[in-house]
Parts: sequence; C-alpha cells; structure tokens
Amino acid sequence: MDLKSLFAGMFTGSIASSLIILFTTPASGPAVRHSIKKSEWTRAGLKSSTNKSAMEDWQYAATEGFQAFDVLTKEMKKTYKRYKQEVEPEVASIQEQVKDISESISQLNKQIKKETRRS
Repeated sequence: MDLKSLFAGMFTGSIASSLIILFTTPASGPAVRHSIKKSEWTRAGLKSSTNKSAMEDWQYAATEGFQAFDVLTKEMKKTYKRYKQEVEPEVASIQEQVKDISESISQLNKQIKKETRRS
C-alpha cells in the first residue's frame, strides 16, 4: 500500500467526519458542555432522560437483542424443517434420475465401443 494514499485517505476521512460533526451537532459547544456539566452522574454512569442508569439501558438493549435472536433462531429452524419436508424428497428423486442417466450413458458407451471394434 502506498503511504501517500494512506495519509491522503486519513486526512480526507478526518475532514469529512469533522464537517459531519460540525453540521449535525444539535447545539453550540458551550451549550453541549453545559448540558454535560449539569447532567446527573451516578456510579453506574450517566443517567438517561428516562431516569435510568446507562447500565440499565444496556441491560434492556441486551435483553431485547437476545429475544430478537431467539425469534430469528426459531424462524430459521422452521425454514429448515420446511426445506427438509419440501425439497429433500425432490433432491432424492433428482439424484435417482441422475444415477439412471449415468448408467444409461455407461451402457451406451459400452455399446459404442463394441460396435467400433466390429467395424
């Protein structure tokens, strides 16, 4: 990797992120600092607007994530079960047909070799 292009990319990224932060900040610098200073801090961390600690917010998010994962897992199991019921018999049928075709081709090759020997 070219060192010049690496630094150019880092510089461009830092300028772009600085501009994004500048234009999307909801308040001016002094206002943001003041809101941070007047926020209520607890041992668990900064309290949220719902008066819950950050730890409780994370626990809630983790619980929601695990529940969503469980639902996804159940749906995947249903899909796999349906696949086994609907598709696997078709796959077995196709495999049997391929086997029959392969045997037919093998027999035809043997007949062709016999006929070419007679000629």
